[in-house]
Amino acid sequence: MPTNAQVIASTLAQAGTEFVFGLPGGEVTALIHACRSAGIRFLLTGHEASAAFMADVSGQITGRAGVCIATLGPGAMNLVLGVANAVLDRSPVLALTAQVPESIADHYSHQRIPLTRVFSAICKASAVVDGRGTGELVEASLGLAGSPPWGPVHLALPGDVADQEAAPGRPDALVRGHPTEHASAALDEMAALLQEARRPLLVVGIGWRPYDVPALLGFVEHTRMPFVVTPKAKGVLPEDAPGFLGVIGGMALDRTVMEAVDQADLLVGLGFDPVECDRPWYASRRIVNLSRYLTREGRYAPVEYVGEIDRALDALSGVPCAPWPPDLLAECRSRLHPAPIHAVHAVSPLDALHAMQEVLPIETILTSDVGSHKYYAAQFWQSLRPQAFFVSNGLSAMGYGLPAAIAAKLHFPTAPVVALVGDGGMLMMLHNLTFIRQHQVPVIVVCFVDESLSLIRIGQQRRGIEPYGVDFPAPDFAAIATAFGVSGTRVDSTEALKRALEDAVRSGQAAVISVPVNLHEYEAYV
Repeated sequence: MPTNAQVIASTLAQAGTEFVFGLPGGEVTALIHACRSAGIRFLLTGHEASAAFMADVSGQITGRAGVCIATLGPGAMNLVLGVANAVLDRSPVLALTAQVPESIADHYSHQRIPLTRVFSAICKASAVVDGRGTGELVEASLGLAGSPPWGPVHLALPGDVADQEAAPGRPDALVRGHPTEHASAALDEMAALLQEARRPLLVVGIGWRPYDVPALLGFVEHTRMPFVVTPKAKGVLPEDAPGFLGVIGGMALDRTVMEAVDQADLLVGLGFDPVECDRPWYASRRIVNLSRYLTREGRYAPVEYVGEIDRALDALSGVPCAPWPPDLLAECRSRLHPAPIHAVHAVSPLDALHAMQEVLPIETILTSDVGSHKYYAAQFWQSLRPQAFFVSNGLSAMGYGLPAAIAAKLHFPTAPVVALVGDGGMLMMLHNLTFIRQHQVPVIVVCFVDESLSLIRIGQQRRGIEPYGVDFPAPDFAAIATAFGVSGTRVDSTEALKRALEDAVRSGQAAVISVPVNLHEYEAYV
């Protein structure tokens, strides 16, 4: 009879799992070995949070739960950051941790944390593997992670249960943290609101799925409705289209984008979810929303259809919609192109982003870490296709950008993948350079160096507070990369940045490019 560890691994393999990310501990070595025997590749990360971030992005890309593994105690606690990101970025993830062996759990307190209580507070569900019906428990966990809204599920595997033979029977119930409600408006009610509107505006959000895209493109073509997108929906509709009016949700030029939104008398959400918004602007708007799960909460009360979005779009495509005045559209679009602000000994972040877009191939995938540069990347990096831009938005967790790029490269090996990070985030994720070298993952890292947590610095200044606790001396990231065995380059101009990017793409090798940038430009546009 197979052991519980073997049953978990074989169930994951049958579900299509290719990779599991994590750090081993003595209590999970049996599970990791079982994964190897089942043909699943275990990839060692330098920190459990990176493992969870990688699982998060894998889940976003494949639509199947990405899998991360950690030991008990500190390993499980380190995993929490990335698991929390999966909650608020609506990503399907299965987090597997060890737990104190059942045979000594009643008296052994070393490294013992109530993991189901911890993880059920942030996950869709959490359970302990007790050896009964283990395969069914894993199947149920994968199914729950991949049901709307996507999210993480946690399973704890006691060290002694891992090596025991799996037994038949009913597994312990999953301890659900977030029950899902279902309610739905009729499409004819939404169609009537659309027909009445004089300036409807489409808002595409995190709840989209790849199979929605053809119907969405058809809907926009038929209705000619202008649109904004949230950061997690960049590229779902091409941003060079005449109806694109910017990225909403608190990014750069937020006031400018909100001025365009203010022109609308009806917002038409497609997968819109307030989890992406850092201000409650949506609560007072007239909004209809096509979603796979209920998003109504508190003062936010949209007319909401819950079901398959692509079918609903097809049904609404024939509804006549009033066009926006062409001059108004042109005026709104013209405000999305600010001028760079130059400084001595520092590159304009806007110029640097434009230089990256100019030389990188059109199929490039960009991941962004969190900080001022995220606000720029979300607004000013032009995305033309789905699944070509990844960012932590709901949780907005620093340290996401580089592990996200690694996961994207594993799933899209032929596309150039670039991680845009700040110096603060780079300091948090240096351990991933070892991963890149060990597993030969040729991602390109562009590090904007401003020697500050500039986003917080700007917030302090706007409150009349002298910047404090936010500035630091940045190390030589190019030299550090070289010490890790990864190509490192420091550039001091956009032309040098272009050359370094072209060299990196041509080489097909991993590279770190350090760019000193003018943090004062952020003050104007963030």
